[in-house]
Amino acid sequence: MARKSRTKPWDSGGRPKTRDHASASPSPVEQEYKVGPGRPPKEYQWKPGQSGNPKGAKRKQSPIDPDLKALFLRSFNRKAKMTDGDGERLVTMFDAGMQQLAVQFAKGDRHARRDTFMIIEKFGPEFLRPSTATDEALPASLQAILDTYVNRRTQKKNSSAPCPVIAPPDLLDDDVPDDAEEK
Repeated sequence: MARKSRTKPWDSGGRPKTRDHASASPSPVEQEYKVGPGRPPKEYQWKPGQSGNPKGAKRKQSPIDPDLKALFLRSFNRKAKMTDGDGERLVTMFDAGMQQLAVQFAKGDRHARRDTFMIIEKFGPEFLRPSTATDEALPASLQAILDTYVNRRTQKKNSSAPCPVIAPPDLLDDDVPDDAEEK
């Protein structure tokens, strides 16, 4: 239910009415400034162009993130000598740390396992595969096995009927027992 206004929004002269019903032409008594709450005396009011806070707002502390990031990058990009097999080589601290994590993971350290799995989850398991793919062609027998497998997998998706697996001719067992030859 809407509340009714006590004043009409417009007076008869077409001007908006004020809440305190002040007339359009104030009398000389009303022109006098009244001091009260929120209305300081004229001599204590801010002059035009004068700021209410001459010292200004306090400066905010600069965030630590950029400094911390720069320090982190500088520390982990430092070079360190690392013995690898019978020789030494220079690697970054980050690289040495990741290699140490891999060694600890291989030894079965549970914390290293947790950290490794967290990294794998973040980047995906694809990044663990070797980046150098072999460009060598597969031998014909292995290529035939691979093609048969791919065809069988794609046919299973398309139809529910089982497909017999046929081995390439060079993988078939040529050693037939003598009893089978005579028949």
